[in-house]
Amino acid sequence: MPLPLEGIRVLSQGLVWAGPSATLLLADMGAEVIEVETIQHLNPTRTNYRFPPKALMEGPGGTVYVDRRAEGRFWDRCGVFNYGKRNCKAVTINLNHPKGHDLFIRLAAQSDAFLENNAAHVVEKLGIDYPDLAAVNPRIIMLRFPGYGLTGPYKYYKGYGANVEAIAGHTSLRGYRDLDPSMTPPIYHADPTAASHGVFAIISALRHRERTGRGQLIDMSQAESVINHLPHAFMDYSMNRRTQEHWGNRHPSMAPHAVLPCRGDDEWIAIAVAGDDAFARLSRAMGRSDLTEDDRFADVVSRHRNQDELESIIGAWTATQEKVALMETLQAAGVAAAAVFKSDEMHGNRHLAERGFFETVTHPEAGTHPYPGGLAKFSATPLHIRQPAPMLGQHNEAVFKGIVGVSDDEYEELLREQIIGDSYLEAAK
Repeated sequence: MPLPLEGIRVLSQGLVWAGPSATLLLADMGAEVIEVETIQHLNPTRTNYRFPPKALMEGPGGTVYVDRRAEGRFWDRCGVFNYGKRNCKAVTINLNHPKGHDLFIRLAAQSDAFLENNAAHVVEKLGIDYPDLAAVNPRIIMLRFPGYGLTGPYKYYKGYGANVEAIAGHTSLRGYRDLDPSMTPPIYHADPTAASHGVFAIISALRHRERTGRGQLIDMSQAESVINHLPHAFMDYSMNRRTQEHWGNRHPSMAPHAVLPCRGDDEWIAIAVAGDDAFARLSRAMGRSDLTEDDRFADVVSRHRNQDELESIIGAWTATQEKVALMETLQAAGVAAAAVFKSDEMHGNRHLAERGFFETVTHPEAGTHPYPGGLAKFSATPLHIRQPAPMLGQHNEAVFKGIVGVSDDEYEELLREQIIGDSYLEAAK
């Protein structure tokens, strides 16, 4: 059976993490995603360095490159790119050159959509904004999702996940309760959130095109996508004029709702108790049924007011337990609980193994590794990693000759003039 989005061609300048999160979803569902890069400038999803310094490769920054190797085509060994761009194709075009600009326009004329999350001025400066593309292809759908959208005083502000989450109010909520925002861990929630919103928007626009025959521009703000994930805080202020601050691991109404220590070094379990019945089950599992008779913990309101004391009691018990066994015990008792797994434990997790979550992929530069699998399990159209992420410029010939209709002579001219290529210019010297 054809995959859900098979037959849809999407051009992409999906950068850093928000962009690759979107192309991953589209490509996994069968769309022909063509990443448009250039040999004149680095793709920050692949690398920020033409010549990575030794200190970088030996430090945390080097962990994204297979075996921390900086020689050869190291940009094709980047784990971030190779995960986010699996099932995609890749071409290179110098969009600043008139011939390169013409090449892109010709490709856009044969495409269904174009997504990009550059800073707001980039595509305007390059002459590949929606009016430019719609002039040659009225059916094209263009998703633009910079940090703060295409209108308003923040339009040209630059930002990454940490900045977008801060301006959206997310950072002020998720830190530790006893520390200021400087100790808030960076989770970059804005990136995959915006990607999911963007993919849904593209699919919706494709449905609209089926009815009308016309494409459209989608203006999306990454920050606004995050704001939609914080309804409790905005409603609390709207109704109660109360400004929420750092919650830590607590919850507006559940108690206990915490991550507590388990036996061993840096071992933890997350427990969430929604009501009195669940608390009674937790108390019995602890061998402390008396807790339900304690006035401090007798009901949800009391437990919420006395969380410090309650977490101290429960934490003293969890600290004596092995986390996986405790998770299984509490789940059997009807208590929502989960062991906190580290990345190495995820690869050997028996639940994920039984579901076939990880798929083995062999990449010509990066080698053979397990990759997180598809976004969902479709019964009629199973999703799998069909091909590894593309190397820089890997599909130039197939795309430009096969889709655009470039002749052999024109193709060789594009190579000679370095409008296209398969290696970064400076790194190739």
